[in-house]
Amino acid sequence: MSNDASATKKVAIKSHSRESSLTEEQVVAYLRDNSDFFIRQECLLADLSLPHESGKAISLLEKQVTILRDRGIDARHKLNDLLENARNNDQLFETTRGLVLALMRTANVTEIAEITRNQLFSHANIDACEIILVDHPNLNIVQSLRTKSLEKLKQEFNDVFRLKRTHCGAMTEKDIASLFPLGNGKIRSTALCPLISNGEVLGLLAFGNKAENYFSLHLDTLFLDFIGHVVGAALDRLLTANCD
Repeated sequence: MSNDASATKKVAIKSHSRESSLTEEQVVAYLRDNSDFFIRQECLLADLSLPHESGKAISLLEKQVTILRDRGIDARHKLNDLLENARNNDQLFETTRGLVLALMRTANVTEIAEITRNQLFSHANIDACEIILVDHPNLNIVQSLRTKSLEKLKQEFNDVFRLKRTHCGAMTEKDIASLFPLGNGKIRSTALCPLISNGEVLGLLAFGNKAENYFSLHLDTLFLDFIGHVVGAALDRLLTANCD
């Protein structure tokens, strides 16, 4: 055979080899389409070994067991989180229901503030609860009520007044101390809920928790927003009637 013919044959063999080589995707597709492959080739299960974090090689079966165990642990964690959220929502619903019924029987603004604080403070995840009302011409100031001018509150908590929805997240130690004067410096996370009626903010309802990330930016505030509207409607009813 001439040198040219030999070279041509080698090139053809290499070309054929490249064309017939399997890709990883093809192997994966084959194994998925032939789920009984390792049943028919049982000896491979004992022969195949995979690298492990410990540095030791483990069998394919051991790897599969590890993956399934890890998935089971993740599934249990997710289920526990769902159950915990469900329990918290049930407790918050009962607290909210009791608050709504109590507010229907209030005769003055002072009662609204006291009942709201007492009802919500009984919730297991609320370590502090305060109400600050916007100054109003029909509001008689008593010692148990905290009030501030609208301008002052807007200056301190502009986002709450601008968005008119509950704001959760980090606050300065100065603002936390201002909101919770009896917190003894233990409050680490806060939620500020506007008390709204007819689109007007009549005050702020502040919640505090000792855990740093409990009231986080990602917290669902549906119930808190609802409480703000309920308390706001009760305030508006009495302020408009000038009954305080």
